[in-house]
Amino acid sequence: MPRAMGVFEEAGWTGVTAYPVDYRTRGEEDRSLGFSGASKGLRRFDLAFREWVGLLVYRLTGRSASLFPAPKLPQSDK
Repeated sequence: MPRAMGVFEEAGWTGVTAYPVDYRTRGEEDRSLGFSGASKGLRRFDLAFREWVGLLVYRLTGRSASLFPAPKLPQSDK
């Protein structure tokens, strides 16, 4: 989600609301960080590593303004 938010913001889209969805999520069963074997742990690491590399590449190529983009919150008029 951070990579998508960074790309939207770099393209000039403001006010985009992040709505994360994932077909890999199984609900309550995925709440714990544990895994039942090394292969499942490596699979999770592989997914995370791809995203980290994607964030770095997007930053280096100018597709995103920051390494870990986040949605910008509206400024309050205080």
